[in-house]
Amino acid sequence: MYSNNNQNYNVKFMTTIAGLGSNGQVLEIHLRERLEIRLPESRISGYMWKYHEPGCPRLQLEDSDYREKGEARFTGLGERWWRFNAIATGECRLVFSLIRPWSAPSQEYFIVVRVS
Repeated sequence: MYSNNNQNYNVKFMTTIAGLGSNGQVLEIHLRERLEIRLPESRISGYMWKYHEPGCPRLQLEDSDYREKGEARFTGLGERWWRFNAIATGECRLVFSLIRPWSAPSQEYFIVVRVS
């Protein structure tokens, strides 16, 4: 919500969504747009995605959470997501690791983000 001269405006920003298929790619977004990263996660396996902060000074982390998918309470399958706002122009790299708290990372996911 944006206010100006006692008037309120709803401002919607474009959101780019990236998943496992975007691993290693370059994504281009514009200033003030949103970027959402969605990665599959299984709570039963003990593996979880970890975001390596501070990963990208061009992006501000707005929110992060885990969502169950379908019958997730029985299968443990879900999706971990992070929502970022583009706050400055330039290029940077976001890095995530699939880890179990008691072992070394098993997989790495990264994307290069260009904000114009």
